[in-house]
Amino acid sequence: MSGLNDYLRHWARTRPEAPAVEFQGRTLTYGELDARSSALAATLIQNDVAPGDRVALWLQKSVESVIAIHGVLKTGAAYVPIDPSAPFKRAGHIIGHCDVACVIAQDDRVDWLREQFSCPIVSVGSRRPPDESVLGWEQALAATDDPPMPDVDPQSPAYILHTSGTRGTPKGVVLSHGNAVAFVEWTVDEFGLGPADRISSHAPFHFDLSVLDLFATCSAGGCVVLVPESQVGLGGALNKFIAEQRISVWYSVPGALTRMLAARNSELLAGSSLRVVLFAGEPFPLTHLRQMHALVPEADFYNLYGPTETNVCLFHPVRASDVEPHLTRPVPIGRPCPYAEAFVIDQDGRPLGREPGWSGELCVAGDSVMLGYWRDDDLTRSKTVLIPQDGAEPLRAYRTGDLVRIDDDLNHVFLGREDDMVKIRGHRVEIGEVEAVLSAADDVREVACVVVGDGPDDRAIEAYLVPEAQHEGVEVELDVGRVRRHCLAELPRYMVPERFHVVAGLPRTGTGKIDRLALARS
Repeated sequence: MSGLNDYLRHWARTRPEAPAVEFQGRTLTYGELDARSSALAATLIQNDVAPGDRVALWLQKSVESVIAIHGVLKTGAAYVPIDPSAPFKRAGHIIGHCDVACVIAQDDRVDWLREQFSCPIVSVGSRRPPDESVLGWEQALAATDDPPMPDVDPQSPAYILHTSGTRGTPKGVVLSHGNAVAFVEWTVDEFGLGPADRISSHAPFHFDLSVLDLFATCSAGGCVVLVPESQVGLGGALNKFIAEQRISVWYSVPGALTRMLAARNSELLAGSSLRVVLFAGEPFPLTHLRQMHALVPEADFYNLYGPTETNVCLFHPVRASDVEPHLTRPVPIGRPCPYAEAFVIDQDGRPLGREPGWSGELCVAGDSVMLGYWRDDDLTRSKTVLIPQDGAEPLRAYRTGDLVRIDDDLNHVFLGREDDMVKIRGHRVEIGEVEAVLSAADDVREVACVVVGDGPDDRAIEAYLVPEAQHEGVEVELDVGRVRRHCLAELPRYMVPERFHVVAGLPRTGTGKIDRLALARS
């Protein structure tokens, strides 16, 4: 396969009647998805979208958004997904900065887009009729011409995903077809994906977890089942979704799994069709992983690791020995995938050995690593380190900013972000270690820690705790004193949070991760 669009063509030829996408009772077969995305591609080409261009997608998750993604790829352009809840200013920055050739958007955004941009606009929805300057969705799918679809260079951009930037504006991560294909094809092989699988799509399409949902499913000839956006944060609704939709493969951030466990109907998971449970994006507290493992003992669990810039590059199959009752730390992030190489460097950028005990910043090289940041060569260079190779050119590796330690089994253990390593009264403190201990306290369901204070003598850790809803059928009132004593028994005094806040829930980003900046501002 040379590009992501080859998977759809293959299954449209060999199994055109097989279900490809399902959403809220609506099913699209591989033949239908191929035909409609080809019609959209023809319309985009007629409107001067060419290979190498960018097309912005500002859409709610739906069958239409899946058609749009495949349609854009068939033109040879890259799709630029925008958070459907993004403020107009942020969306406008992304559209302008990427100099897009077209925008496909929900119809309630079209008037604003027409005022701001001169590129063609495709309107999805039924609130407004098409006009001369805007193509309606049905109009866009009505193309009868069948222009030749361009061949795809594996090194050409497939999509640009935007992540938070330290400069106050989002940074665009450019990933090629080859970057994604390396990950996708390993995924199909490693997890044994096939036409019988029904794979959930919990992540929004502007989040890198969606690459597995959309393209690994399509590569395997399975059916991707979209989780409605109104349900992504509701544990009880997700449990019901998995059971009723006969989901066999689940992939999400750990927070979604934690909410599913906390729901009153979590027993639905025990009788479900789940055979593979994948989690990524942030550490999964071991207490909750242990509960999930016990609830679905026949399923295979994997911890996947990889920043947006690298796709998934490390993985760890969860073993029974990883969730034994006496353990408290999250499972390792594992070893490199076959297409990736991992290196640990010191503070001066020098690579360290691969022996147990070494710790430092994780760097990743290989086929899945991004092309670079869109129109920001300086940032791309700053995130690149050259790894010396015996008798060969130095290897360019991406600096993740994540701190890791190599354990006795040569797995990488996540210690925290380099920028989360703080000093409290002269002591180096890894926030991830504090959170791991708090997560193991009785009746604590979720936890997040932030550092407050400006001066070196003013810095302190504050913890935000979400209690379990019930314990043995009784409503829980979290005993903060007991949590503090638990910490004092496990941590040095300087690592114990100064203040504990009991909250009903933790703020989340648009991708489902804990929003630590919001906590720091609270």
